[in-house]
Amino acid sequence: MRFPIKLSPFFIGLLLIAAPIPFFLFFFHFIFGMQKLEQLENETNRIHSRMVILQETQRKENFLLASLKNPDPHYLDKHVETLTFLLPEIKKLEAIQSENSEDDQIAKRLQWLKEGGNRLRFSEEQIRVNELFRETEEKQQTPVELNEEDLKKLLCLIEGTTIWPYGPKEGRPQLIVKDFTLIKKELPSHEKVFAVTMQLIKRENVEPLR
Repeated sequence: MRFPIKLSPFFIGLLLIAAPIPFFLFFFHFIFGMQKLEQLENETNRIHSRMVILQETQRKENFLLASLKNPDPHYLDKHVETLTFLLPEIKKLEAIQSENSEDDQIAKRLQWLKEGGNRLRFSEEQIRVNELFRETEEKQQTPVELNEEDLKKLLCLIEGTTIWPYGPKEGRPQLIVKDFTLIKKELPSHEKVFAVTMQLIKRENVEPLR
């Protein structure tokens, strides 16, 4: 003969209170595990980002060393200081001069454009040398006038970039633009002409790199 088990209201209430505890324990354990997983993922991403930065830094260092290997010491003399700017204006003035050879202003302008007055000339201001590199500050002596195409060609030669159809020449040393001033000239025509002055830092190796 079985007798029914009577539970006191207090014990029943205690059971009702304690029943959700395993669920809450599982829930908090799950949340804690997710937080740890998120921290691990963040740490992995941080390590990956550092590796990418280190690889990019190494790539730039290798590129720098390669660019400094046996540069042409006369790169500026041969490829930059020989540039002739404003060729469309020169051709236009030559056409006008052929019909009016007595115009002194046109003759003076043509002479300035064609015979070196509007060409880049750099002077060496400071030279710093260590066991690996020689740095030379190259300061432009007088401003020059150029158009947009001239500017593209010049920047490609100096910065080592390519803007079709222009690009750098072989033997380019590392050239860093220290100062650059570009002023648009107000002209009656629609042509865009700029007055440019700049200062460069030329960096080249002292001994051939191995």
